[in-house]
This record gives sequence, structure tokens and C-alpha cells, in this order.
Amino acid sequence: MPRFWILLLIGAPFLTGATLPGTGPVPVEKPAEKTEPAPEAKSPETGAPKAPAPEGGTLAPPAPTETEPPAAAEVPKPLPKPAPDTSTTPATDDGPKPDGKEEEEDKAAAPPPPPPPPLVKEDPEELKACLADLTSLGAKFQSIAPIDDGNGCGIEHPIEVAEVLPGVRLGGARMRCKTALTLAHWLKDTVQPAMNIAMPGRKIAGLVPGSTYDCRLRNSASTGKISEHARGNAFDVAAFKLDDGKTLEMKPRDEDSTLEGAFQRTATAGACLHFTTVLSPGSDAAHETHLHLDIMERKNGYRYCR
Repeated sequence: MPRFWILLLIGAPFLTGATLPGTGPVPVEKPAEKTEPAPEAKSPETGAPKAPAPEGGTLAPPAPTETEPPAAAEVPKPLPKPAPDTSTTPATDDGPKPDGKEEEEDKAAAPPPPPPPPLVKEDPEELKACLADLTSLGAKFQSIAPIDDGNGCGIEHPIEVAEVLPGVRLGGARMRCKTALTLAHWLKDTVQPAMNIAMPGRKIAGLVPGSTYDCRLRNSASTGKISEHARGNAFDVAAFKLDDGKTLEMKPRDEDSTLEGAFQRTATAGACLHFTTVLSPGSDAAHETHLHLDIMERKNGYRYCR
């Protein structure tokens, strides 16, 4: 047999998948299927690829990320605060002070209050003339010992006035002569003429004092300027007494349309022709029930009338 056919007969079983005697089937290799590479797993926190799991099925612990805090041993310890240099900087104590200490320190730091004004010095000639004029008007008074209550309170030459005009009683009020003389002229030249029109036949028989000499600050406040009452320069009228026994009390009367209201407003307005300070009833909270009059000296004859 030719060689060609011998080789063909021997290779036929391999080509057809047949088996030779005494041997099993020979597997035919199939071409490998193409597969897409699995997506690379990433960490949900950092987005970095996860390390592949080692053989045996257990995962290695994830590598530390930048967001994890460093180990405690790696945290630097703060350096101790340097002690202050007390050689040039004065020591301070911001801690709580004992009871009363803070108030005492505040008082010590506050500027001292201005000294009280000195007692009003009377010019001897003016005082002599004032006493003479007051006598000629028919006033009943007497000179008393000087008053000096400290803190600027006092009267160098006080008088005690029983009647500032004939029949017009004050009950022994203490004041300077100039205050009494101004009060007498106001009653004689303004108040009584207004009374003659408002209530014909009636006369002023006296004044009910609200306050005369009194060592205190203005409006009896705890701080502020000294009151003119403390210097014998002021007189408060709480009411007018009439010769028929009637009393006209001082009160706010701006809207009072009676003759009494008209009389009080006239007397109050006329007071500013005599006194340098006039505070009528209702002018402020401290003067609701009386008329304040004083002879405080002001520059250029300025007067404060309310």
C-alpha cells in the first residue's frame, strides 16, 4: 500500500474523534471565551481601590487613610506656657474680690465730688440796707445765730421771720434777709393785687411753707448740686391762707378755669419778676404740690421760670 494511504488511515481517527482500540476518547480543546475584567472594588470612604483578598478567603485589614487620626503616640504634646515676666509687668488679679472690696475699689477710682460751695457771704452794707427795708415794710423778724451745718449748708446772717408783711404770717421761717425782702415785695406788689381782683375784699393772711431752710441736695436727691434751701435762698409755698380762714392749696391749675385757678397762675407768673427761679405746681414730679421760689444768682440776670 502506498505510504500516503497508510498515513491517512492512521490519522483518520484523530480527525473524526474516533478512538483507537485500547484508548479513551481524546478531548477536543474549545477556544477560550472572552470575559470582561471585573470592576475594581473601591473603598466607600476614600474611593481608593481595595486590596485583593488573600488566598484562603479572609480579607486583610484596610490600610489607614488620611482621614484617620494619627496614633496617640504621634500627637505632639503642647509645650508648657511660659511664666509671665513680673519684673516689668505689674501683677493683676481678675479673680473675685471679697465682699465689699470691688465697691471700695470703684469708689477709690472715681474722681472725688466737687467741694460744696462756701456759705454765702453777706456784704455788711447790703445786709444793713436789707434789714432796714424789711422793717419799713412792717415785717416782724429777728436775727439769730449763724447756721453752719457743714457741706456748704448754712446762713451767715440768718433771720427768723414771724410776719413777712403786716398780718401775713410765716411762722418763724429761717432765711436770708434778701429772701425775706423779695418774698415781701412779691406778696405786696403781685399776689395781693391779684387777690383784690379774683376775690374782692379778701386778704392774704399767711403762707403755708412747704420747705424753708433745709440742709439737703436739690429735690432731696442722694447726688447732685446743693439745694438753695440749704443756703437760705429759697422758700416753698404749699398754700395761701386767707383772712376768712379759707386755704388755697397749690396744685397744677393749667386747665383750671375758675377764679382760683386764674389767681394762682397770675401769682406764679408774677413771681418771676421778683425771684430768679420759679417752679410752679406740676412743672415736674418733685413740684406737684408746691410753688418753689429762690434768689439763686445767675449770669446776666437770667431767670428760670416754669
